[in-house]
Amino acid sequence: MIIINLSVWQRSKGQAMVKSLVPGLGKGVSRFAVALVLGATAVAAQAEPVTTQGTWWGTDGTDGTLKGRDINGNAVALNSADAVFFYDTKLNITWLRDWNADGQMNWASAKAWAASLNIGGFTGWRLPEVSAPEGESLNITPAYTGTDRGYNVNITNSELAHMFYVTLGNLAFYDSIGNEAQSGWGLTNTAYFTNMQSFDYWSGTEDALDPSYAWFFNTGYGLQGNLAFKNLSLYAVAVRPGDVLAAQAVPEPGTLGLLLAALGVGAVVRRRRAR
Repeated sequence: MIIINLSVWQRSKGQAMVKSLVPGLGKGVSRFAVALVLGATAVAAQAEPVTTQGTWWGTDGTDGTLKGRDINGNAVALNSADAVFFYDTKLNITWLRDWNADGQMNWASAKAWAASLNIGGFTGWRLPEVSAPEGESLNITPAYTGTDRGYNVNITNSELAHMFYVTLGNLAFYDSIGNEAQSGWGLTNTAYFTNMQSFDYWSGTEDALDPSYAWFFNTGYGLQGNLAFKNLSLYAVAVRPGDVLAAQAVPEPGTLGLLLAALGVGAVVRRRRAR
C-alpha cells in the first residue's frame, strides 16, 4: 500500500518543489512535482540474477565488470556465499554486497553510517555520488534522457545510475522519448547483491543551490532527482574507492607489534634449536 503525502515541504512562492516518485498519480495531481512516496513498503526485489542482462556477468562470471571479494579482500566467485564486496571495474569502486545493511535513515545518518564502516579492516566507505550535477534546483520537470534529473539519466555522473542502467541492465519506467511503462522496466536484475530494495537510495551529494536537499536514485522507476529532503528516511548502500583485493587490510599498530614480536620469538627459538 502506497501512502502519498501531499502536504510536502514548501519552496519559493509556496510551491511544492519535491518531485514525485510515482508516475501517473491522476488528474489534477502533478506526477513529477507533488510528493515523495512516504510510508511505502519497499520491496526487496531479489529476482534470480540475469546473466544475460547488463555488463556485470560477462560470458562466464569471471570477465564481467563485477568481481567478488570476501571479507578479507580475497577474490571469490560472484555467486559465492563468502562474497561480502563486489569490485566494479568500470567505476573503480567497491560496493558493499548488502544494499540494506542498516535500514532506512535520513541523509546525515546515512553519511555517518557509511563513514563509520569497518568491515574486515576495510574503511574509507561513503555513499555513492552524483558528480558535477546540474545545479538548477527549481527545475522540477525531469527529462527522459541525457540529463542528471529524471529517467535514463547521464550515467557518467552518477554511480547509482551507472549500476542500475549499465552494470545491471535495468530499464526506467519511461523510455527515452517519454513513453511510459516500457517493456521490462523496473529492478528486474539485482545480480548477486542482497537486500536490494525497489525504492529510494541516498547519494552523498547535496543539492547545489539548497543544502536542505540531496540527490537520490529510485531503483524502482529508474528515476534520479535532487530534491529529496534530507530528513526523509531512505535506504543507503556504501562504496569505497578502488579494489579491496589491491588494498588488503593492514593489521592495527598494536596487532602488528604483537605479530612482529611473535615472529621474533619464533626466530630465536629456531636458532636455539639449530645449535
